[in-house]
Amino acid sequence: MKYIITIIAALLISSASYSQSLYSVNYTMSFGTGETADYIRSASFRGMTFEGRGFVSDQFSLGGLFNWATFYEKLAGETYTEGYTTLTGTQYRYINAFPMLFQGHWYSNDDEFEPRVYLGAGIGPYKINQRTEVGVWALEERNWHFGISPEVGLLFPISMDTQFNISFRYHYVFKAKDTIDYSWFGLSVGFAWGD
Repeated sequence: MKYIITIIAALLISSASYSQSLYSVNYTMSFGTGETADYIRSASFRGMTFEGRGFVSDQFSLGGLFNWATFYEKLAGETYTEGYTTLTGTQYRYINAFPMLFQGHWYSNDDEFEPRVYLGAGIGPYKINQRTEVGVWALEERNWHFGISPEVGLLFPISMDTQFNISFRYHYVFKAKDTIDYSWFGLSVGFAWGD
């Protein structure tokens, strides 16, 4: 794990070494799909995204992302089976997802004082913690996964060096060991600034 964190930190620092950089902090809402939605049907309104991008040309940037998404649902009188264990009762289900991605983005124009649409994609490790609690019992899985994340977004200038950021991102996380494929859509809104 320390190697992965070191790599992500190096990518974020290297993005700052380019002549123009862009950083953003966003509130993120997440909506499960596929097997994630089968496990937790509720949308997540608890999430944050931090990004750093360095421009390698006027319309292309490289950088990194760290995201935290928390899914939660309470189910009364449900039965849950994991391997040879079956639990019945009021369940509390949790998924905490931590993507740490290397990203590339393309921008529709090179004028930072005009609204800019961007397309991007990320690739890298995901730390996924899945937990089911029933009474005093808990079943928990903590695994590292590999995933991809395409994205579309809009940067809207609100001052000389600050922009409003809105993006729509899809996360697809491949199985690790005997886990499910995790997937969800993320809607992020926040602020970006740069030099």
